Amino acid sequence: MLAVTCWVDPGEQGGPVTATVSFSGRRLDVTGKPRPGDTFTQEETIEGIVPGSGPVAVTAEVRDINPGDWRVSARPVARPGQSLLQPYPPDGQAAGDLRVPPPRRVSIPAEPGGTVHTTHLLRTKVPGISRYVYPTLVPLSVLAGLGLEAALLITGHYPVLRMMLFSLAAVAAGVAGGKAWYVAVHRGQKRDGWCIQGFVAGAAIVVVVAALVGVGIPAGVVLAVAGPALLVGMGIGRPACFWAGCCTGRPTTSRWGIWSSDRRMGCRRAPAQLTEALTALLIGLGLLAYVLVAGLPQSGPAAAAGLAAYTLARQFILGMRGEPRVWRHGRVVTAVIAAIALVVSVVLLVR
Repeated sequence: MLAVTCWVDPGEQGGPVTATVSFSGRRLDVTGKPRPGDTFTQEETIEGIVPGSGPVAVTAEVRDINPGDWRVSARPVARPGQSLLQPYPPDGQAAGDLRVPPPRRVSIPAEPGGTVHTTHLLRTKVPGISRYVYPTLVPLSVLAGLGLEAALLITGHYPVLRMMLFSLAAVAAGVAGGKAWYVAVHRGQKRDGWCIQGFVAGAAIVVVVAALVGVGIPAGVVLAVAGPALLVGMGIGRPACFWAGCCTGRPTTSRWGIWSSDRRMGCRRAPAQLTEALTALLIGLGLLAYVLVAGLPQSGPAAAAGLAAYTLARQFILGMRGEPRVWRHGRVVTAVIAAIALVVSVVLLVR
């Protein structure tokens, strides 16, 4: 496949627009008549481009072509009911030293086309995307959560091994829950992602089962070590979505926006993934401090309150996301359930 990008200027005035970019290419070193797969023409139509947000990168993934070196060109085109954007940088302005708005440092090439080589997905270059951050941070977050659990158990002089086995089962259940939740939310139309809310639900089920069945330690202690481990782990792993181009925020002109990409459109966006990671990390560290001060046996309700607080806060963070709602009442229903769980947990904690 090829991943090719065209940089466009959305202008400075007006509301969100829809625009189309046409990509075309031919394979080099072709002798004689081109065969199928030696040329391509592909259009990408992007909605929600916000004027005033700075340079926008439109990326196309071109598949079903012959391997080799390709000469590719790209240009914005006019379509009925759409805006015709101008290439970026403007004529007469060199792009050698241009970068996207801070704090990102994504370079902008001097011309919209060039020579590229076919490669596999993990080696494609998309502005603002780092393919290897996700498979690095996610395992690191799991190891950090398990390590925190083990440290808390050792500090409290509780057995570690059986709880670790249940925790690994909770991670597996979380992965399955995240996939099932994602497929259910998208009504089976999309299967290439996970939902963190499903991960929390799947992991929580195993943790509750472990607390009820017993793992050689009291139920309250199970919750007290699992809560901060889960939240701190998500605080470490969630930024991976920022570099992977998933769960992206809405395009924005706000000074608090950060340039990022959903792998099709790179632009200044609300930092939804980073905000959620910071929320999980702060709640997790606050819960960890409470556990260390109050002790593990008394901190079970606090762990439940922390998870409920994160779930409640997440419903507001989802409002920053760029994808449309699948069920318009979903956030409200989840927020009400989380708020009830939070109140009940606080009451139990106070009592």
